[in-house]
Amino acid sequence: MGFVTILILVLAALVILSILFSVFKFFIGLLPAALIVALIIWLIAKFSGNKKDSTDSGIHNPVQPNNNNQKRKKARNVSVKDVEDKEDNKNG
Repeated sequence: MGFVTILILVLAALVILSILFSVFKFFIGLLPAALIVALIIWLIAKFSGNKKDSTDSGIHNPVQPNNNNQKRKKARNVSVKDVEDKEDNKNG
């Protein structure tokens, strides 16, 4: 490789790195604005949300039916049979 080829490669790398630096500098410059917007959205959701939904959202008891679930129909003509454990029958 000659000196001119190496010079062209170094200049091309310099141009690519400067473009990447300017793009990343732009995104880093937008980072504080994005954090402020996220904080504002979080505050709006926290203070304008329904208080009942925020307290009961993480609690789910599968034994007691949920009063808000009106789509589920009640079971009809259902029979319940005891489950026999196979290991208990083998041992005794």
